[in-house]
Amino acid sequence: MAKTISIFFNNVNLQIYCQDEDSGKIESVDLGDISTNVEIKTPQGTETLPLVPAMVCYEDRIYYGQEVFTHKKASSPATFRFMKQYISKGQHLPRIIGDQEISTFQAAADLLINIIDRIHDLYGKDQVAMIVFIVEPLNFQLFASTIEEFCLRIGLINYKIVDEAVCALLAYDLANQIDQHLVYLIFGYTTIDFYLIKIVESNREPRLQSVIICSLHKNYGGIDVDKAIHDYFADKLHLGMKKAREIRGKLNVKPHYHEKVDGIELSLSRRDLYQILEQKGYGDELRVLLRDLFDLASGFGVTYDNIEYVLGCGLGLPTPYYHDIMKDFFGPKLLSHKAHNAIPVGALHYLRKEGRQSTIKADYALRSRTAKGDGYRYDIIVPKGTPYPTQNGITSIIANGFFVGQLEVELDIFRMDQPESSSDREIVIDDTGRIMMEENLAEEQQSFINEARPEIIPLDPPVLDNEQRLEIVFDISLNRDLLITVKDLRRNQTIWKRRKSVRLE
Repeated sequence: MAKTISIFFNNVNLQIYCQDEDSGKIESVDLGDISTNVEIKTPQGTETLPLVPAMVCYEDRIYYGQEVFTHKKASSPATFRFMKQYISKGQHLPRIIGDQEISTFQAAADLLINIIDRIHDLYGKDQVAMIVFIVEPLNFQLFASTIEEFCLRIGLINYKIVDEAVCALLAYDLANQIDQHLVYLIFGYTTIDFYLIKIVESNREPRLQSVIICSLHKNYGGIDVDKAIHDYFADKLHLGMKKAREIRGKLNVKPHYHEKVDGIELSLSRRDLYQILEQKGYGDELRVLLRDLFDLASGFGVTYDNIEYVLGCGLGLPTPYYHDIMKDFFGPKLLSHKAHNAIPVGALHYLRKEGRQSTIKADYALRSRTAKGDGYRYDIIVPKGTPYPTQNGITSIIANGFFVGQLEVELDIFRMDQPESSSDREIVIDDTGRIMMEENLAEEQQSFINEARPEIIPLDPPVLDNEQRLEIVFDISLNRDLLITVKDLRRNQTIWKRRKSVRLE
């Protein structure tokens, strides 16, 4: 049974969900020793979610996710965390670890590769039909190009990239709100982000995209509650942040926490915690931020009354303290009952909505000299209606040298357009004497689409007489780029592998 997978790469944790294409059943994915479980309060009750901590450690071996905590490597100088945060700022932050230099980007790629390998092991590589990567709307292009490079590196072609706000819209079943002003709110462990957005339709991938009108961001989230809990018990016990987070999770579900830890009685009510947070000014700070958002929005002609829905997302939002403040401010506009999994589940809805494959709208041909050298021939390399992306080659051709000593081969790619119906018609009489209306159609139109930047394949050593020299294979990427793989048959060596060429229509 084919599966579709969504991967939400957040600052602190990754959420991974899977949908069975036949039954439509959706489940969160547990990847064993690199995953950790957290309890989240939802309208349906308490739910246990497996998360993968966004951490990698390079020591005697590479540790991924929860393994970093399990093996007590969290404080190691060889540990990378908050990788998404640095990628969004375009910071590689390389470190010398052992005998190699490793960047933030490399750490993020290694973590994703390990996760995808485990997903393939769990479900079977041939059963994973599509993976959708979810990125933040503010840095969409940067993250999209980073993920494209990553997928090209590992040879993954069945993937899509979509932004978080689009996922939230679909998770809350609001596809009818396209082109309407919305607030997208994501409350995570270390940050809170507010976006005033519109979701628009596009004729390119991704088919749904968010347009940001304005946004506000603050380093403020669940970690602040954990620090408050940590400080509250500091006189009794040196409490780790992981234990403080566990206590916060219990107070999310029940109004009172009581437990004996290392022989010491620890007790804290939810009401007492709220008073501590209010004294620290967290509530007032959040209320000011909400007012600032609409002060900023007013400069773009958008008022509070213009907003019908606020799409609440993020694992920090179910924390009652924050949720109550949001609910007081937004009232029924706030949708929060799916906050804990709206983004990864909405991504799977995106795959259902858009379908996995689109098709190429025209024939594309490779131009070459005729055998006598007195003209050109056009060989179709991508037929009209070809579904994309492709992986194993749409067309494969063998290129011969044109003359002895030839040093390069130029690939001239043409779009072959069939003419539409013409208004130029005449009446004719056929062989049987019947009168017919006939259109005077122009010949097939040929558009030289890579004339400005033709693909030049070097030949080293030069071609011999009548030598079958190159095997050229053509594929199409998710973004409709023509991908070219070239093998030098004399040297038995691949010199291009899925090299990106022109964008097809």
